[in-house]
Amino acid sequence: MVTIPDDIQSMIHREEVIVVGSVDINGVCNVSPRSSFHCTNDAIYWLDFFSHKSRQNFSDIPWISVSVFDKEQLEGFQLKGKVCKMTDQSEKRRLVFLIMRNKPLLMAKLHAASISDRLEVMMFKPKAIYSLNPQEESGTALVLDNDGETVSLLGI
Repeated sequence: MVTIPDDIQSMIHREEVIVVGSVDINGVCNVSPRSSFHCTNDAIYWLDFFSHKSRQNFSDIPWISVSVFDKEQLEGFQLKGKVCKMTDQSEKRRLVFLIMRNKPLLMAKLHAASISDRLEVMMFKPKAIYSLNPQEESGTALVLDNDGETVSLLGI
């Protein structure tokens, strides 16, 4: 298990946007921003309501990349790992509340657009973390889960 360092968690919350990259079964990439999320020590959860392409990609190939970048400081991080849809309904409700408690305008828009019934909560567990800082080597993981699948896929 990879723990998301405090400085990365702080950056994620400060920047208020993460970028999620996935790939479809044909190898075509898809990148989309997320602004409704919650970060813990070992996972990032986000509300998924506009991601028809991403959701299919997550289902077909659960390995994704999540990035956050501070454009003022020119520093950032890329987290690679697996994503899945939350299925435990009580945990899903808890996370929706946690994520939306400071976004009443967005929640009202979701209800008005009848999207809230299609709302999914995605859980991303990082397996490797890389620097996106221009002055640092980005090819070597800062943090890496040493399980067999991660080592095999990332070629380490």
